[in-house]
Amino acid sequence: MAAAVGRGRREAEYAARWAAGAWRGATLRAETGETYALVFEGRRGGGAGPDFRDAVLARADGARLYGDVELHLRVGAWRAHGHSRDARYNGVVLHVVFHPPGRDEERRTPLASGGSAPIVALASEMEEIPEHAVEAWPCAGLAERMGAAWLRALLLEAGMARFRLKAAAFARELRECESSPGRGLWTPADRVLWGALAEGLGYGRDREALRRAGELLAAGLAPEAVRAASDGLGGVERVRLGGMLALFARWRATGPWGPLRRRLWAGAPAEAARGMAAELGVAGGVVSPGRAKILCANVALPFAAGWAEVAGEEETRARAEDVYRALPGLPANAITREMGRQLGPRRLPAGAAAQQGLHHIWATHCREKRCAGCPCAVL
Repeated sequence: MAAAVGRGRREAEYAARWAAGAWRGATLRAETGETYALVFEGRRGGGAGPDFRDAVLARADGARLYGDVELHLRVGAWRAHGHSRDARYNGVVLHVVFHPPGRDEERRTPLASGGSAPIVALASEMEEIPEHAVEAWPCAGLAERMGAAWLRALLLEAGMARFRLKAAAFARELRECESSPGRGLWTPADRVLWGALAEGLGYGRDREALRRAGELLAAGLAPEAVRAASDGLGGVERVRLGGMLALFARWRATGPWGPLRRRLWAGAPAEAARGMAAELGVAGGVVSPGRAKILCANVALPFAAGWAEVAGEEETRARAEDVYRALPGLPANAITREMGRQLGPRRLPAGAAAQQGLHHIWATHCREKRCAGCPCAVL
């Protein structure tokens, strides 16, 4: 027991150094000879899954790799912990260990997908990586330097850009669906919206499995059969599947678009936002108020704008944007917390649109650490 505690403490110490950027900018040599410059060590993972998410590596030819990083003291811990059979680790692009593999151990780490990830052993490099101050990103402390009003305006603009990209994607999907309507319940528009809502219930979890379950329902499969076909889902996903089944029962006769469209036009924009969230919620925490607002911001309102583009209803498109701007703030997640720490505001910006701006900047610039051209790179 004491040995296990000691190993855990040492691994935590190495992970803390990794998280602090001790190897950022260093060139790491894999056990198979390839070299990788560490552009970004990644953000701490939460819960089950890899230790660090969204790391950025540069290969010797200049190409970049984006993905997850897992840290262990020894190579054998990967299989011992079951990661080689766990699809949550398929995005690992670097397996960092602190003792080189033995003569008979693997030189690349196997993934459940059938692929593999390079192994880098840091023990031999500890003396070569001196303690150093990690250079700040250009956006560090932006809120203090530029002011809260400037930052909010920037994030609102970015949030609207994210909204319009989503709306354009829905418009393309609607056109494709209408050209090959297929079979099943509801209109093509209802099916497009429903599939996206089902996937949205899985954000942060197994979104693909929940989307498949939603598509089976829309195709006419009985709810009991869909539940039976989803027996392998985790606990959180099963709760969200229960929410999906409740929404399906609510809208079975009408499809989702008609009820949500009526809510879109009910009262002032703030009132409409509350009404749409209520339409998407399921009591008892099955689809919580926070999850319902997430579905509004990421699915229902961009869908409304995309539908309006296809239908040529400019007034509906403008209304969807107004309601989006009035939508209250969403629950914080790993990305908004990471961006909040980076930009340094005293609190996250108010309103869903500004918070979605954090996601947009992360997706378009920060995730890949493409600081050149980023609107936050203000020195």
